Amino acid sequence: MSIIAELHGTLAQTVMYYFFVIGVWGIIEYVRGGELGGNIGGAFVIGQILVCVQVLLGIVILAGGYRVLSTHYLYGISAIISLPFAWSYMRSRHPRQALMVYSLVALWIFGLAIRGIITAGG
Repeated sequence: MSIIAELHGTLAQTVMYYFFVIGVWGIIEYVRGGELGGNIGGAFVIGQILVCVQVLLGIVILAGGYRVLSTHYLYGISAIISLPFAWSYMRSRHPRQALMVYSLVALWIFGLAIRGIITAGG
């Protein structure tokens, strides 16, 4: 079980850094007049996959009997539903608007990852 917990911890840091980078990248693209395109859109999909793997590892750890603060679970649930929720809201909007919303959601998930890491130790 310790290898899974170690993977969960390492992936948490990866998720944190990854979403910071794509959030900043998206805001820079937005300021430069860009729209949601294949490159950054693909990056958001990869990020969502990383979050899904992170949550699955957390469920395995939870099933193994390890417990953390209840807010830790809230951060994980929020992280996994944030991008799909934004997609459902933005799918019929202009790609420029979607880029800004997805970028802000990426920074939101970055913050959730930080909080999740903090509450995992408590």
